[in-house]
Amino acid sequence: MPGPDFLIRSLLLLAATACCMAQPRYDIRRASGPIRIDAKLDESDWQQARSAGVFHFPWFQGGEKELTEAKLLWDDVNLYVAWYAHDRHISAAVTQRHGPVSKDDCVEIFISPNPDKVKNYYTFEINAIGTMLNRARTDWWTGPPTWEPEGVQYRATFHGLSKKDESPQDDHWIVEAAIPLKNFVRDAAHTPPLDGDIWRLNLQRLGGITNAQASTWSPLPEGVRSFHTPEAFGAVRFVNQSVQGSQNEAAQGREIYNRSCTMCHGQDGTVGDRGPALAAQRRYLRSSEADLFDAIKNGIPGTLMPASALPAADVTKMVAFIRSLRATAIDAPTDGDVAKGREVFLSKGRCSECHMTNGRGGLLGPDLSNIANERSVRFLRDALTVAKPQIPAGYQPVRIVTAEGKAIRGILRNEDNFTLQVLDDGGKIHLLERGELRNIEYGRQSLMPANFGETLSAAEFRDLLAFLTRLGDAGRNNAPAAHRRRR
Repeated sequence: MPGPDFLIRSLLLLAATACCMAQPRYDIRRASGPIRIDAKLDESDWQQARSAGVFHFPWFQGGEKELTEAKLLWDDVNLYVAWYAHDRHISAAVTQRHGPVSKDDCVEIFISPNPDKVKNYYTFEINAIGTMLNRARTDWWTGPPTWEPEGVQYRATFHGLSKKDESPQDDHWIVEAAIPLKNFVRDAAHTPPLDGDIWRLNLQRLGGITNAQASTWSPLPEGVRSFHTPEAFGAVRFVNQSVQGSQNEAAQGREIYNRSCTMCHGQDGTVGDRGPALAAQRRYLRSSEADLFDAIKNGIPGTLMPASALPAADVTKMVAFIRSLRATAIDAPTDGDVAKGREVFLSKGRCSECHMTNGRGGLLGPDLSNIANERSVRFLRDALTVAKPQIPAGYQPVRIVTAEGKAIRGILRNEDNFTLQVLDDGGKIHLLERGELRNIEYGRQSLMPANFGETLSAAEFRDLLAFLTRLGDAGRNNAPAAHRRRR
């Protein structure tokens, strides 16, 4: 369980990277059992593991930013990594070991096992047909530019094909890998890692021909033109707890919180007499797990927030609960088939007729490209199944008849005493003066259906929610062809 030592190390890491920009952090949980390397990701461990989060596009100029979801696990033998890449134009042709796979649709991970020597790092780059390139950029490796790691197992969706051409059926591809920890024994403090050990790494996706990608988990400093920037790697912490066990932390933390913190912060974080409502929709200075742990365990000087005598394990559980109060859907996307959910969104659900994702779709409803980064899973589920008591501003259905008898249906974007601004069903904006109108009818119900739980099967609803809960900042996940091979 994390304690003050983790906080100190985390702060040192943050200080080391402050010259660049805030880098992401991720807890790697233990796999509860064997992981099959088959590019299917159907084990419960993968389904319950948290996504690493948003990928960024440092050199984006145009095109469609496509979502990449990455997850990591570990055990005493391997570090496991998986990429799920949404892609409607999948191509790969490099089959030579250590070949130029960055020309193809590919993914990669850079691993620095010693945060004090972050420039010692190892690369694993795999294309969509299963060709891998490896390098050891370390102070001990004196061999050729490429490097042969021991015992790596990996599999790609189109593994073994001599070539993958773009196809109208393209939707996504997966790469799954098991990297033996013994490959890092020269740099890592412990192999296998100890609970709380911190490494640095980065995850990327790049390549392709049509709508080429170049995205990165840990953002790069402005002006940098290469993924090979170890100072910008994110921080990962090895947690000696299985992903299944971690699911209970928040529930246990809720019980501890409600015994210890309600006088000031309110039951379940709602509202209290002396402290802020932790479940409120607002940003707090202390938002990372380390900062929250420190605030609870050691108090906040100059405020009424006292230090806690609770054991570190209980504080960690409370942190998990507080994080769950603030979590958006991208932090804990739901299970389901994302590709099938996207199809439901586009077809049976008819969602794209009103909603846009990544520059495609209708305009009558809100743009959903970043919805999972803005809303909780519960909000998204309720939006599909619970009718809103009030219609949100800017989405009031309206039917207007002009003085010439022309009927216009759409939503009312704005109005005042003299004019109306209406977006019609075809996406055209009408600026109308009230004096020129014969009739105005305001709709009493939102255009957003609230019966998806009835019109969709249970599997279709699950898959649609799985798709929506991964639309977190997807609109920032790509890169231009001009930069796709900048290595």
